[in-house]
Amino acid sequence: MNDLLTVVAVVAICVYFLVAWWKVGRDPKRNILVTRYEPPTGLSPAMLRYVWKEAFDDRTFWAAILSLVSKGLASLEASDDGPRLRPTPTTTHTVTVPEEERIVLNRLLLHHGHKGTAIDMLDPETEHAAISMAATLRQQAIGKWFRDNREYVTAGALFSLVPVCLAASPQNLQQWIALVVAFGIMAPGGFYFPFVLMRMRDLLRAGRSETRRVVLRGALILLAVMFPCVAALVAGCVVLLGAFGWRVLAVAALIVILDLTFVHVMNAPTAEGRKLLAEIAGFRQFLRSVEELPMDRPEAPNKDIGLYEEYLPYAVALDVEQQWSDSFVAMTSTFHGAAFAPNTHAFYLGMWNGKPIEVVYRAEPKR
Repeated sequence: MNDLLTVVAVVAICVYFLVAWWKVGRDPKRNILVTRYEPPTGLSPAMLRYVWKEAFDDRTFWAAILSLVSKGLASLEASDDGPRLRPTPTTTHTVTVPEEERIVLNRLLLHHGHKGTAIDMLDPETEHAAISMAATLRQQAIGKWFRDNREYVTAGALFSLVPVCLAASPQNLQQWIALVVAFGIMAPGGFYFPFVLMRMRDLLRAGRSETRRVVLRGALILLAVMFPCVAALVAGCVVLLGAFGWRVLAVAALIVILDLTFVHVMNAPTAEGRKLLAEIAGFRQFLRSVEELPMDRPEAPNKDIGLYEEYLPYAVALDVEQQWSDSFVAMTSTFHGAAFAPNTHAFYLGMWNGKPIEVVYRAEPKR
């Protein structure tokens, strides 16, 4: 009887997820693509990516940093620890920048003075700045440009406990404690493990291209973080297996997969967000197809190095930095020397989509 009830509960959860997604989680139909030669008004590169992806990631953070560089508020310099960010002599706390960029400006740039700071996404100080930036972006974007439908996600997560309890059918207090302890141990590890695994995958790919000290150091740090995650998952599985058997463990794994999928697909743009996404798509089309577009049109911008620097943060935010840079011969996805222009350096940002990303900036920011 419990087996039947467990199957019914799992099916009911799947139905709930599908109904909730159909009601509030579906993305809008794509509008007719109209090429835009400028980014959406009032949107920083970091916010543009956050709205486009409906999530925060490394590219969002780097888009904010590159935006400060393009505005002449900071400079990038090569160092053994990675790209080093330094404030320019005229940079102060009173400059006008979006709130998400001000976090980088105050916490990572001006806080360290002229010596600057090496940007490493695994460094605690950089991580704290990224967390603050993510919170700021979320506060501005949620409800205005897209909804995360958290109430539906929370209800689905709570509902998901039912089939696990039915499959386990605890008979006494000790079994209830074992069930609670197992999920209490596994929850943190299960939450962080996918993110750590994706970062490790990117680092391994970066190591295939060229062994760098920053890559090796990052891999060691991730291994140190991955170990407690794996240990927590294994410990929780051992508790479930020892107390209830394979059936409960299989049901729990299925429910976790359903919940993670549901969390991923439930973000949905608002009516205003739909219009903004259409503008973002139009601007992305320009960045990726600049060589094919009629640049002699009145609304088309001038092709010069200043424009390259101004739009590079947006190109990084929209995953088209390679296409954008090809027309200016200013960035490459392979490690190289910057021999095409004087006073330039290549800076390794990280791995995305299986390739190492470097950007090229002049040693001195534009005046």
